[in-house]
Amino acid sequence: MSAAPAEPPLDPFHTHPAGGPRTVTQLRAALAAASPADREAFEAALGELDLDDPEAYAMLVRTWRHRLIMRTNPTILAAVAASADPSAPRWTSAQILGGSGTQESGR
Repeated sequence: MSAAPAEPPLDPFHTHPAGGPRTVTQLRAALAAASPADREAFEAALGELDLDDPEAYAMLVRTWRHRLIMRTNPTILAAVAASADPSAPRWTSAQILGGSGTQESGR
C-alpha cells in the first residue's frame, strides 16, 4: 500500500475557503486587532447591505477576509516590502512570461 500523495501547499496569495475567520464575530475581532479603521469600514459596509441580497453579503465577507489576509500574512507583507525596495531586482512581464533569465536594473 502506498502513501497518499501530499497535499499541495496553499498559495499564500489567495484566500482559501477554510482559511481565516469563519464567523462574522471572528472577522470583526480579527479586523479590530489588525486595523481599527478596517473594522469601522467593514461595519459601515455591513450596515448598508440589503438583507434580501445574500450574494452581496457573501461578497462583502469574501472581500474583507481577503483584505485581512493581505494585511496580516507575513509572506505577503514581505513581498510588498520587497517590491518597494529600490535595489531589488526587477523583471519585465516579457522576461517572466517568456522565460528570459536576464533582469532589469533597479529603478
